[in-house]
Amino acid sequence: MEKIRESEFYEGFEEEEIDLIYKKDGEEIRRLEIWEGYFSTLLNEMITEETEAEGLLYVYSVYEGWYEDENPWKIPDITQAITQFKNYEKKLMINKKEIDKIWPEIPKILERILKFLEEARKNNGEVYIEYL
Repeated sequence: MEKIRESEFYEGFEEEEIDLIYKKDGEEIRRLEIWEGYFSTLLNEMITEETEAEGLLYVYSVYEGWYEDENPWKIPDITQAITQFKNYEKKLMINKKEIDKIWPEIPKILERILKFLEEARKNNGEVYIEYL
C-alpha cells in the first residue's frame, strides 16, 4: 500500500516541519506535513489558564516529546487529543473573524488535523508527531 503524504500546510516554508504520522500495524499509512510555525501557534492558542495542560498539550508546554529524544513521539491518547482540538475549534468559532485576520490558515489546519486523528482512531491506528 502506498502511503499518502499531505503537504499543503508546509509547501513554501523551507524551515522546521512537524509531521503527523498515522500508522497501522507498524506501517505508515498517511503523513500530514505542517510548518512548525502553524503547529506551535495552534498549540499555544489551545493552552489556556482555565484548563490544566494534559497529554499532548502538556508535552508541548514543557518542550518534551517530539522536541527531545522521543522523535517521533507517539500520541498516547488519540481520543484526548481529538477532544483538545475540538474544544479549541469551538473557541475558534466564537473568535473566527479575529483569527482570520492574523492566521487564516489555522481553521483549515485544525480541521485537517481533526480529520487525520479521527481517521486513525476509527481504524485503531497510532499517531506520531515528528519534528524535522
